[in-house]
Amino acid sequence: MANQVCPKCKSTDIQKDFSVQSYGQGSFFNQYKCNKCGYTGQFFPIIKKKKKKTVKKKKKAKKK
Repeated sequence: MANQVCPKCKSTDIQKDFSVQSYGQGSFFNQYKCNKCGYTGQFFPIIKKKKKKTVKKKKKAKKK
């Protein structure tokens, strides 16, 4: 199984962006939004579920 990941905060809480701004830009059907940090964009990488833990560990290591 694969998940989309926010490129900014590495969260997997992603959904389609149906906002007025994305509709006005003409990217209504291929725009996504991170519910954790609010990042919006068309590119949200897809990773396998097993690699999700590795991404979170690397993020925590960078903070230290």
